[in-house]
Amino acid sequence: MSNKTFFRMFIKQPKVNASITPSSKRAARKMVKGLNLGQMKYVVELGPGTGVFTDVLSSGLPSDCKVLLVELEASFIKNLENKYDHRFEVVQSSACKLEKLLIERGINNVDLVISSLPFNMPEDVKNKLQDTLIDLIDNGTCIRLFTYFPWLMKRHYKKFNLEKEAFVAWNFPPMWIYTVN
Repeated sequence: MSNKTFFRMFIKQPKVNASITPSSKRAARKMVKGLNLGQMKYVVELGPGTGVFTDVLSSGLPSDCKVLLVELEASFIKNLENKYDHRFEVVQSSACKLEKLLIERGINNVDLVISSLPFNMPEDVKNKLQDTLIDLIDNGTCIRLFTYFPWLMKRHYKKFNLEKEAFVAWNFPPMWIYTVN
């Protein structure tokens, strides 16, 4: 998918697609820095979009690790399905249905959740997703997320103990990466 298409999607749905361009490869590497990907068995990525973070996961996760990619935007689905191997399951769904998706797959233990979701999603979606993420954190899941506006995001993620991992200046727009576990 081209940057031009990504930009058009931002104009069309800024609350769904919070950036005018995909994240940089540098940002993707920083997103997983310090994580022991080689030991993971189950990973969830919320809002994989064009797959910039997914590319890093694909090269770092073991062959027996399963990855659930939850993407709402229909135009990203085909690309994601064609781009990744048998470890990756792509589901077109809202992230607020994460608990249901995990139950349907019989998944009780998630090692990592990578989130590319904007913080300004509708309240009902945000609350349902955050409750699910809190349950996962309580069971040992590590959450990695990023924002372009940390001062705004922290208001929306008050339930979480956010730890700053990195600031990525070489991304447009610049991003802050956080861990919750």
